Amino acid sequence: MEINCVFAPATDTPDHIVLAEQLGYQRAWVYDVPVSYADTGATLGIAATRTSTIRLGVSVFTEHLRHITTNAGLIAHLATLAPGRFDAGVGAGFTSSAYLGRKGSRWADVERYVEDLRTLLAGGEIERDGTVLSLMHMPASGISLPVEVDFWVAAHGPKGFATAGRLGAGVVTNPTHGDEPVPFDGQCQLTYYGTVLEDGEALDSRRVIDAAGAGAGLALHMGQYGPLAGMPEAEGYHEAIAAVDERHRHLELFRGHLMEPSDLDRQFLTGDVIRRGTLTGTRDEIAASLQRLVEAGANAVLYQPSGPDIPRELAAFLEVAEQFRDTPGTSSPNTTASPASEVQHA
Repeated sequence: MEINCVFAPATDTPDHIVLAEQLGYQRAWVYDVPVSYADTGATLGIAATRTSTIRLGVSVFTEHLRHITTNAGLIAHLATLAPGRFDAGVGAGFTSSAYLGRKGSRWADVERYVEDLRTLLAGGEIERDGTVLSLMHMPASGISLPVEVDFWVAAHGPKGFATAGRLGAGVVTNPTHGDEPVPFDGQCQLTYYGTVLEDGEALDSRRVIDAAGAGAGLALHMGQYGPLAGMPEAEGYHEAIAAVDERHRHLELFRGHLMEPSDLDRQFLTGDVIRRGTLTGTRDEIAASLQRLVEAGANAVLYQPSGPDIPRELAAFLEVAEQFRDTPGTSSPNTTASPASEVQHA
């Protein structure tokens, strides 16, 4: 089982990616939300020049935020800086759509988007809006086509999994697929939010709220469609966000998304919300969670550290994960055992 990490990128994320490589993480990805995070390309460009073995990637590109040629050019540049170790995730758009007040893309459009990106990176031509498009890097640019990268699809339902299967891509998803294992046979990474508790540490301590609050905030944002369904905190958050002016509600809903809890989020972050909305736990509890993820069909876990002490989060989680992998009888996929629904997750 691969132990990977993903960041809501900040200006110090390149330092954290260097540390992740030193610690032994196999991949380090960043989210792509330019209205909230440090720039994706600048972050990974710096990290690429300071690392040599860890795989870098974006989770995920969408067609909402940039023209397809801009994303293709960025992928080509990053893959050149990190040859043989760049991953490109693509999705229908959840956060990026919400920030723009739009709905996500249709899966047929996502499939075409990946196919067109592959064509552009191979040096071919595509047609969009009646215009022929191509990447045209000359030798002086330092970028040579074709460029080969591994593609991943952010999928959370049957249409997304089917799209990934047709594309021959890996899947990035979460462990909330009902009473059945993840319905995908290829490479599958399950996201993991939360913090490793110190001995005797309370779930509602200041450190835990700061470190796990961003992941729990996502659960609040999901409301009745997420792991906090039926909880008074989820209902209270829903009422509070509904009171925000409609023209700005979509902005407040995702303020601080997966980076740090907003002032509104913090009003509803309790120990119970941390417990149900993230995979926070003791070392033994996190090892048990990792085993359930393996049994749900994960080939890899994609851990997102957050809070004021990212180095501590990276080191603590990897220590638990490595002990888990080294324990006899663990890490053997068994798709007939413990369903993913047993894992509370945002």
